[in-house]
Amino acid sequence: MTPSLPHVAPAVSSVVYSIEFLTAIASISITIAGFSGVVVALTGRSTEKFTPVESLNLRILLQISALALFFSLLPLILHRAFDTNVAWRISMLFYGGIHLLDAIFFALKTKKSGANSKVQIFAPTTGIMIAISQLVIGIFAPINIIEVAYMVVL
Repeated sequence: MTPSLPHVAPAVSSVVYSIEFLTAIASISITIAGFSGVVVALTGRSTEKFTPVESLNLRILLQISALALFFSLLPLILHRAFDTNVAWRISMLFYGGIHLLDAIFFALKTKKSGANSKVQIFAPTTGIMIAISQLVIGIFAPINIIEVAYMVVL
């Protein structure tokens, strides 16, 4: 009798893990957006009566939730129309472009308001650096690096 080798499960594609991760991010972003609505409802005030800081915090929370939802679903949608490699590359480049525009608009708005706190200077600078990194990775990196970097930034 020859000893039998232990059964080894077949390797699962990284795409399966990516899909699970992206759908989890989508679910979390929907939950955060819903939580924001509950917070607004519990204050008992209309959003017009919020202080500028409260309005900004609510806007940022909703914007981050919406962007996370959109960009967690984008590769899944593009994968239906394009090859997996092309879908990831397009997703990363589009995400980097939107991230860059958002950081630039935030920097301009901060400069226009005359604010000069460290956070208001650090946030757009960091956003611009991350966006440029996304664009460079989207253009030059191999697909496995793009996929991991996309999910890290998401």
